[in-house]
Amino acid sequence: MSESITTAPPEGLRERKKQDTRRSLRHAAMELALERGLENVTVDEIAEAADVSPRTFFNYFASKEDALIDHTDAVAAELHAAILARPEGEPPLESLRHALAQSEVLRGAHVHRDRTLARQRLIHAHPSLLARQLGQAAALEAAIAAALAERMHLDPTSDPTPQLLGALAGSVLRVSLRRWITGDARLDDLVEESFTILRTRLGGTIP
Repeated sequence: MSESITTAPPEGLRERKKQDTRRSLRHAAMELALERGLENVTVDEIAEAADVSPRTFFNYFASKEDALIDHTDAVAAELHAAILARPEGEPPLESLRHALAQSEVLRGAHVHRDRTLARQRLIHAHPSLLARQLGQAAALEAAIAAALAERMHLDPTSDPTPQLLGALAGSVLRVSLRRWITGDARLDDLVEESFTILRTRLGGTIP
């Protein structure tokens, strides 16, 4: 007599489902916050809109604010891989330029410009969200510095070069984002322009 055997979903499928749930929760949180205002949205309402339980929500996020500010891990992983994939011997500034300008996150910001702008306005209207975004920006700079340290075979505890370049990348992103919000250029083009300015107008050559 044969027995019915229930197998767990493959690891790749399980991870995709988790990412889909995370995206659904983030999307629901953003849509509700934009529609009603952050203070008028509850975790229960976000979970209901994403068709999951509040318990599932807390498996992914500690608060509704965290659901609205949750890009760092994905962006850091993308940039880490992009920096390490650049040609051997390429100057670090060039590696950074290519990794940032070609980021899917930056390209997506242009495609979904209206929604991204609305998200930024929401963040700047709430100190709790702005504080989280600043914290994630610092974490992203640290992740970029770690990738550069690995690529350049440097010990960041004794050589500040990776940290300085990580901070430079963070500055490029912040300045480009501010310009993008008030203009109509593509965000990835503004990042590219910022690196061109650094390379050609600051006197001397940045390696």
